[in-house]
Amino acid sequence: MLENPTALVFLTESRRAGTGEWRTGHRLTVGFEPGGAVPLAQLGWRDLDGAEAVVGFDPGMTTFTGTRTTADGASHAWRGRLERSLPDLPGHRFRVAGGGGEEDLRLLIEDGGSPAVRVSWADRAGGGGAVTLRTIDLEEAENADEVTGRVREVRAGNEHAAAGEVAANLLDARQTKWLTWRDADWLQFTLDEPVNVRHYTLVSANDFADRDPRDWVLKGSADGRTWVTLDTRSDEIFPGRHLARDFHLTGAAAEASYRHLRLEITGNCGGPEIQLERVRFFSEERTYEAFAGHRYEAGRAPAPYEGVAWDLVAGKPATAGQWRTYLAEYSADMLRVLEGDEIPHATEEQRAASWLGHEGAAEERIAGLEERLGTRLPPSYRSFLAASDGWTSMGAFMYELRSTRTVGWLGDLRDGAAPDEGYLEHEDLVGPVLLVSGDGDAQYWLLDAGDVSPDGEWAAYVWASWYPGLGGRHRSFADLVAAERASFEELLGAEGRPVRPEGAEELLARGRRAALRGRVDDAMDAFRRAEEKGSGAAAYLRVVLAAFLDVRGTHHRLRGLLHRPHVAAEVGTEQIGAEAVPLLLRGAGLDAHGGAAHAVRALDGILPGPGVPSEEGERRAWLAEHRVPEPPAFERALDTARGLAASGAADEAWAVIEEALPGWYPVSPNRIAPVVLLTDAALRPVVTPGRAREVVFTPRGGHASA
Repeated sequence: MLENPTALVFLTESRRAGTGEWRTGHRLTVGFEPGGAVPLAQLGWRDLDGAEAVVGFDPGMTTFTGTRTTADGASHAWRGRLERSLPDLPGHRFRVAGGGGEEDLRLLIEDGGSPAVRVSWADRAGGGGAVTLRTIDLEEAENADEVTGRVREVRAGNEHAAAGEVAANLLDARQTKWLTWRDADWLQFTLDEPVNVRHYTLVSANDFADRDPRDWVLKGSADGRTWVTLDTRSDEIFPGRHLARDFHLTGAAAEASYRHLRLEITGNCGGPEIQLERVRFFSEERTYEAFAGHRYEAGRAPAPYEGVAWDLVAGKPATAGQWRTYLAEYSADMLRVLEGDEIPHATEEQRAASWLGHEGAAEERIAGLEERLGTRLPPSYRSFLAASDGWTSMGAFMYELRSTRTVGWLGDLRDGAAPDEGYLEHEDLVGPVLLVSGDGDAQYWLLDAGDVSPDGEWAAYVWASWYPGLGGRHRSFADLVAAERASFEELLGAEGRPVRPEGAEELLARGRRAALRGRVDDAMDAFRRAEEKGSGAAAYLRVVLAAFLDVRGTHHRLRGLLHRPHVAAEVGTEQIGAEAVPLLLRGAGLDAHGGAAHAVRALDGILPGPGVPSEEGERRAWLAEHRVPEPPAFERALDTARGLAASGAADEAWAVIEEALPGWYPVSPNRIAPVVLLTDAALRPVVTPGRAREVVFTPRGGHASA
């Protein structure tokens, strides 16, 4: 391609087969380096949606000609000319199996559609190859960089409010959909700050494909008045229901930041209405896990060509020495924070040595196990056994990992610590399945020998009766151990026994500041990290903030939270009575008839002294007695709003609250928002779910200019 690592950006045109009109298309950005710069003659790919393309380049790679076939089978002629090159090739980097750093694969193909999952190429030296790529599911990606959570408000030209099919549903996976009675309409998203959008996802709704969007324009704006076109689509289809489709931005649009995003749907698939289930925005590209295929040079036979994404292997223990360091640190953490009976299988020698494992297995013993199994073990599990032949306690629910003597195929084991194979009959496993765990809390650790990454790693799973069933897929045994360690630290932090408490107060303060500035995502992230470090106040404030985003289920979260002594100690019983109790009752009352009464009974073991009365009239009096006044100006605004609401003027009541909201300030350290807006029955018609969301995105407490 070029001597230095670059990506080439082409302006494109396309036309349907058999027609004479060329139409401007999405830019095509191509970067491809299998160990070094390659002068491409041809490149072909198929994307996640099933669309395909193949292009041929001129010798200088300044133009291309080719064809594109959309997911519905429509064929288009395609051509392009070079617009510019991008230095320091962006895109995806893979560590090639069996190669050194110089053999890394760098890959970038952006044509505005979903990620490529199959790529073939031919270079001008007579070489080439083909690979398939495995993408990481957006729900499982650790660094997806989703910015949808920064949306403070979503509006639509029209929505089916009577059925609850409103625009706000597009932000919540638990909701149904948005439906408009029009065949062309718009959605406008306002974020808490400008964001960079690299790709977005639209999810088709549950019924009637003729309601799916077909033509649309995505626009961005810094001020909500002047709009820039970011993406234009036409003749798009959604082949199935509840189907997520990716759309990538290219060119300068992907490099700028916008606080307002507007999706203008100019046409659907023929019906009188438009519907969508979900809209998501991301500041990074979709990520890959691995690739596998073949590569050849001129005059030579094809050779296997495989690799794993760099960011997935970085930082994970790989050698026996790395495992010993990693496990020694983990052992020390567990012995420091857990009581003696919480590590039931640990011996006195292990406690004294601060090592919850055993002697490492010799190479001969590991080789003997592999001979018994009839296959070579995956690298990270093999090196784990070399560091420790089995293990005592790997977390809160896994008490023992098997040794080389007892590990075996699930179908061959008949001891009491092996699950019935019938439990896994309908799970998504290739098999055979290796059982590496022993005693545990109704859970088992499994390695799937049929699901192998290019670097030889086997997919790893936890099966537990209380999930129920099979948990999420981990790429390797090392990934599973790392996830268990992270879960252990999160669980202990939530109980007030943090593994690493340093920095909790700083994170709590950071979360409070972010919350008052209306930076909801930043606040939630800071509170989560502080909670892992043992902050009960952060755990509480995280639930309060989440209640404004969606009050349903808040009572479940609060019930579990308020039982933890360190939460009540940090927040204080006065605030719990004034804020948490009415919020818990509000959430419970939404769930089902009689839910509030059930919640009152659950509160008996939480609140010290006289509890919350079960009789409704007495309960109202108790709540009024324990209510803490708001700041004076905001209290006056609430009184005015209640009067307007009583006369049926809900919009006018909200206008009063909205005007007063920036002046609200916390009267105690662990208050971040006026919870009364969620719990006051008189304001129920006023504070809709969309307006409740707006509350926490509004800067408060002197931060109105943020």
